[in-house]
Amino acid sequence: MAAQLAAGMTTSPPWEAWAPPLDPPIAGGLPYGQAEAIASAVWDEDPHLCAAIQWEHYAAQLDPEPAVASVTTGAQSVVYSGAAGGGDFGKATARAAWHRGQRGAQSVPVELAPLRVPALRP
Repeated sequence: MAAQLAAGMTTSPPWEAWAPPLDPPIAGGLPYGQAEAIASAVWDEDPHLCAAIQWEHYAAQLDPEPAVASVTTGAQSVVYSGAAGGGDFGKATARAAWHRGQRGAQSVPVELAPLRVPALRP
C-alpha cells in the first residue's frame, strides 16, 4: 500500500464499490460531490443505507421509462409495456431497493457440533 501511494497511485474510498456510476469519470452519472457528501454523512453508520441513497439520487436524475405506450391505426390498437425494472431507471431503483433490504443484515458465527452417526443394530 505504501509503495502504491509513493508511486502516485491512490486507492478509492470503500463506498465507491457500491456507488452508482459516478461523474466523473462517467458522464451522466451521479455527481461525485453528491456521492461523497452522502458517504460522509452515512457510510460509517450504515453502508447499505449510504448505497441506497446514492442509487436513489442517481435514479432521480434519470428519465423514467414509460410504463405503457400504445399505437392506434384506426383498425387496430396495440399496447406495448416495458419489462418490469427495465432500463437504467428501473435498474437503479431496484439496486436502491436491494440495499435498503440489506439494512440490519448481520453475519452470525455458527458453531457446528461434531457429526454423530447412530450405531446400527442387527
